[in-house]
Amino acid sequence: MKTKLFGVILILFVLVPQASGQMKRVKADAGVRFGALAGGGVQTFIGENYWGDKLDNRLNPGFHAGAIAIIPVIGDLWIQPGVNFSFKGSRQHIVIDDITKTTNLGYVEIPLFILYRPQLGDGHLLIGAGPYGAYGLMGNERTKIASVTTELKVRFKDDAAGEPATYVYYRGIDAGAGALIGYELYNGFFAHLNGQMGLLKLNSDYGLPNDQTAKKNLGFSLSAGFRF
Repeated sequence: MKTKLFGVILILFVLVPQASGQMKRVKADAGVRFGALAGGGVQTFIGENYWGDKLDNRLNPGFHAGAIAIIPVIGDLWIQPGVNFSFKGSRQHIVIDDITKTTNLGYVEIPLFILYRPQLGDGHLLIGAGPYGAYGLMGNERTKIASVTTELKVRFKDDAAGEPATYVYYRGIDAGAGALIGYELYNGFFAHLNGQMGLLKLNSDYGLPNDQTAKKNLGFSLSAGFRF
C-alpha cells in the first residue's frame, strides 16, 4: 500500500509541473495579448549641417514607456503595434567656443513591428522590424556657454521663418524604421534591445539661403515589460 502511494505521489510530482508548464506555454501562445513596457538608452541626431557637412553630435539619454499588443498572423509570425511616449534628442559640443547644446524632444510614438516569435527554451525568441510614426508634444534646448546656461522651449512648426527667437523650432512629425531582438518568458516577462532611425528631417525651415541642414533621429535602447 505504501509503495503504491509513493508511486502515485511520484507520478504527481513529475506530471503536475509539466502540466503547469504546458498551461503557461498555451497561455503564452494564445490569441491577442496586451502588455506594458519601459526602457532607456541613448539618442542623437544624424545628418548634415548648414554647409552640408556631416553632423558631429554626441549621445544624449533617452527614455520611453507605453503599451503594446501582439496579434497572431500565422505560425511564429505576429504583429506588434504599440503606443509610447518617447524622449529623444542630441548633444552637440563646439570645442573652439566652449559651447554645449542639448536638445530634448518628447513624442507620442506609434511603432508597428512584424515579429518573429518562435519557441526557444522556456519562452520565445523575439526578432522584429517595422515602421514607426511620431508626433512632437514638447521639448527644450539648453545652450551652455562656459558657465552660463540658457534654455529655450521647442515649438513644432515646419516653417519657422519670421517666428520669434524666444523659441527653438522643430518639425512636429517624425517617421522611420526600427528593429528589435530579445526574449520573452512563458510567464509574460520580456526584454529586448531596440534600434531606431528616423527618415524625415526634423529641423524647421528658417528661410536661410543655401541652408542644407537635415537632422534625423537615431537611437538605441533596452526595453523590459510584461504581457498580460
